[in-house]
Amino acid sequence: MLTAIGAIGWAAAAPASGQIAGLAPANTDESQVGAYVLPELMPQATGQDAATWVASRRAEVLDLVAGHQFGRTPAEYVPMKPEVWEREAPGLNGLAQRTQARLRIGAGADAQIVRVVLYVPVSATGPVPVLLHLGFSPNALVFDDPGVEEGMGWDVRTRTRVPDRQVRLLAGFDPRPFLERGLAVAHVYYGDIEPDFDGGAAFGVRRLFGDPSAPRAQDAWGAIGAWAWGVSRVVDWLSTERAVDARRIALSGASRLGKTTLWAAAQDPRIALAMPIVSGESGGAISRRNYGETVAAISHPDRYDYWFAPRYQTYSQRVSDLPVDGHMLLSLIAPRPMLLVTGDTDTWSDPRGEYLGAVAATPAWELFGKTGVAEPQPPSETLPTSDLAVFQHVGGHALLPGDLTVMADFMAERLSPTPTRSVAQANAARAANRNRPSAWWASLEGRPDDWFAGAEAAVITRNILSWQDRVSGGWPLMNTTAEPNIGDPTAVGPWGARSALIKATVNEMRFLARRQAASPDPLQVQAVDRALGYILDAQYPSGGWPHSWPVFVNAYDHQATFNDDEMVDLMILLREVATDPRFAFLGAERRAAAQAAFDLGLGFILKSQIRVNGVLTAWCAQHDEVTLEPRSARAFEPASISGGESAGVLLLLMSLDDPGPEVRAAVKAGAEWYRDNAIRGIRVEVGNGDRIVHADPNAPPVWARFYEIGTNRPIFAGRDGVIRYRLAEIEKERRGGYAWYGAWGVPVLERYAEWSRRYGT
Repeated sequence: MLTAIGAIGWAAAAPASGQIAGLAPANTDESQVGAYVLPELMPQATGQDAATWVASRRAEVLDLVAGHQFGRTPAEYVPMKPEVWEREAPGLNGLAQRTQARLRIGAGADAQIVRVVLYVPVSATGPVPVLLHLGFSPNALVFDDPGVEEGMGWDVRTRTRVPDRQVRLLAGFDPRPFLERGLAVAHVYYGDIEPDFDGGAAFGVRRLFGDPSAPRAQDAWGAIGAWAWGVSRVVDWLSTERAVDARRIALSGASRLGKTTLWAAAQDPRIALAMPIVSGESGGAISRRNYGETVAAISHPDRYDYWFAPRYQTYSQRVSDLPVDGHMLLSLIAPRPMLLVTGDTDTWSDPRGEYLGAVAATPAWELFGKTGVAEPQPPSETLPTSDLAVFQHVGGHALLPGDLTVMADFMAERLSPTPTRSVAQANAARAANRNRPSAWWASLEGRPDDWFAGAEAAVITRNILSWQDRVSGGWPLMNTTAEPNIGDPTAVGPWGARSALIKATVNEMRFLARRQAASPDPLQVQAVDRALGYILDAQYPSGGWPHSWPVFVNAYDHQATFNDDEMVDLMILLREVATDPRFAFLGAERRAAAQAAFDLGLGFILKSQIRVNGVLTAWCAQHDEVTLEPRSARAFEPASISGGESAGVLLLLMSLDDPGPEVRAAVKAGAEWYRDNAIRGIRVEVGNGDRIVHADPNAPPVWARFYEIGTNRPIFAGRDGVIRYRLAEIEKERRGGYAWYGAWGVPVLERYAEWSRRYGT
C-alpha cells in the first residue's frame, strides 16, 4: 500500500521555476513577507461569546467565505440512492471487513456514480468511528486489495475517461494505523464527484444543478465546492451504515483536497473531526502573507480559477481587500477537533502561514472552553494535545507514514467511544442535556401570524433547518429550536442527531408551515416536502410505522409501533397536511399522498385491535409489521394490551368525521375495555426515584401501562424481562423510571360519553 505522496504527483505544487507567467516570482524569504492586517474574526460590535458566535457571527463568516472564495453551495435537494453491492467481505488480508457502495446521485441515466469503499476493523463489535479520506486516485489503485471495484476514472492531462488502472496514481493511503486503533476507514476518489480540470463541471455533480456551460455568477461554486458537496453525500451514506458510529465521522484530504476538507467540514456539522493535510494557500494558510503561493497564483486562469467562485480571482492583486482569510475558514470548524498537517520544507504551501492561521483562529475554540494554538509555541513534531492542533512533519508537500500514525492517534483520542455508563448515569446525562426534548411547539403554536414573520421566528427557522437530516429528511428527537447545528457534539440531543419518528419531525413541519404562510421561502417548502417524504417512505404496506427508520438500531425497531403515541402523532400530522390550508404550498399530489397514508394507517389500526375469545379489546404498544400480532419491545415492555398507548388511538378514532361501522365498533369495544379495566382503590406515590402503590379507597381510577392478554391482569417487568404481577417486585430503577400507571382512561371515557350520544353506540 502506497503511503507517501510527493509534490510531483499532486500538480498543485509550484512550477519548477517558482514563477507563473505574468506574476512576480514567489517569495520564500520570511524577512520579505511584510506587514498585513487580518480581518477581525470577532469584531467587538458583534460580541465575543459562544452564544453570539453560534447565533450570528459564525453564519456571517460562513457567508463571507462562500460569497468571496468558494462560492455558494446550492440548497436544492438532489436524491441519492446507495447501491451496496458488497458487504462485510474479507479485506486487506484479513485486517478488515470490506463494504463497497455505488452512490447514484441524481435521477435516471444522468445520475453521478460515486464509488466508496469502507473498511471496518475485524475486531469491531459495534458501530465505530470512521475516517473518510478524499483521495486523488481511484479506490482500486489506492488499496492493494483484490476485490476492490475497478471502473473508469479520469486522465486529467488529456481530459478523457480511462480505466482506473490507467489513471495516474497521485496518492496512496494506508488504512492500517486507523484499523489497528479500532477505527474504520472509507475512501472516495474525487474524480467520481467531478474531474479536476477546467470544464470538468460538465462531467460532475454541478451539472445536476443546471447548465455547466452557462456563464457563472460571481459567487457561483467551483470545483472545491462540488467536491465538498460530494463529500457530504458520502457522509449521508455512512450515516446509515450500522457498522459506523454516525456521531464520529472524521474527514481528511491533502493539498486541494485539504482545502476541500475544510470547506466540507465548515458546511457539514456531521463531520465531527477534520484533518486537512498541507491545505496551504486558500486553505488554512494566511493569504495576506506574501509567501509561497498566493491568491493571484492559485486563481490564475492558467491554473486553478475553476476551483473557486469567479469573484475570488478579482482579489488577486488586492488581497488586502479580501474580506476573509485562512483563520476565518478554520474558525468555522470550531469547536470540533481539528489537526492541521504541514511540512517544514513545503514553502509553496507556507506552513508558517498555516500555523499563524491556527493561532488567529484559536479564539473560536476558546469560546467553547476548548484549546488551540498560541504563540510562541512552535508547531508540534509529536502528537498534539490541543483541540485545534498543528502537526508539522520534516519534509515537503506530502502525506508521510508518520503523519498517518499521528492522525490515527489524534482521531482515536478524541473520537473514541464514550465509556459504558450505568443506567442511572445515562438517565442523568439525558436529563442534563441542554437540548433534550421539550414541549416547544405548545409554547409557540398560539403565537399570531405576524410573529411567525418576525426576527425571532426567522432564527428558530434557521435552527430547525440546520438539524434536518440530510439523508432521510426527518428531525432528531431533541429541541431543534434553541440553537443551530454547527457540529458541537454537546448540542446534540440525548438520542443523537439521526431522524426520529417518535415525538420528532411533526412539530418542525408545523412550525415551518406557519413560517411559510407568514414569510415564504422555497427552502422551507423543500424542508417540509422532504420531511413528508420521510414519513411516507417509512410507512409499511400494512399501514403501520416502525419505531425507528431508516436505520434499525434495536431488535424491536422494525416493529409497527403505537409507543409514545408515535403512530397517532404521525396520522394527526398527515391529516393536517391533507386538509389544513397552511399546507397548501405542498400541492395537490403531495397532499393526496398524505391522505392516502392516513387512510392506510387507519386500516392498520382497525385490523390490529386485539381480539380475546372473539371480543375486541384495545392495542399493544407495538405490533408485527406484517402479521399485526402483538409484540414486545424492550425487556420491560412485554407483548400486552396497553392501557397507555390505546388511549391515544381511541381519541384519534373519535376525532374522525362521519365514522364508519368498523370505526364505531372499534371505539365502542375500546371504551368498554377501559371502563372494565379501571383500577380503583390505589394511589401511586412518585418520589425519590421510585413508584410505590398504596391502598386508598378515595383515590381516582388509574390504569396500568400493560395488561396480560387473556386475563387483563396488570403486569410489570424489570430489565430481566420476567413478568410479575406487583410493581413492588421489580427493581427500584425500573419502578421509578417508567410510567407504570396513569389516568389514560379518563379522557377516553369522557370523550366517549359525548361521542356515543352523537353516534348512538
